[in-house]
Amino acid sequence: MKTKYVLTFPHDAAEEPITYLLVKNYDLKVNILRAEIDEKGGKMVLELDGPSDVIKKGIQFLKSKKVEVRSIEEGVRKDEEKCTQCGVCVSICPVGALILDKKTFKILFDDDKCVVCGLCIDACPTTAMELLL
Repeated sequence: MKTKYVLTFPHDAAEEPITYLLVKNYDLKVNILRAEIDEKGGKMVLELDGPSDVIKKGIQFLKSKKVEVRSIEEGVRKDEEKCTQCGVCVSICPVGALILDKKTFKILFDDDKCVVCGLCIDACPTTAMELLL
């Protein structure tokens, strides 16, 4: 079972090898999709792969370390009404989930390709790209 989460780290947990311990102690496959962590704390978007009961134990471990854990149910969404078709997201998407349709000159979003890295969210000048939790 693969599930995606947003982790928010307090400053005292930012220096611990938490993702390493998820792999070592719970035998989970961890795919870090995005991370911004420093000595003050930070956020990480990751995908956990393993049996659902083991993922639950891993989540309990994270919470015991005072890491806030939020499940990403939907991933990233493109708000068609806010989008001005500027193309900034196309140039920044590392996996090709956002492409320019050369016939219509509209930005197309393939959420199956999206790895929820969040680069399009940060880059979008109209906030048309949103992280759904």
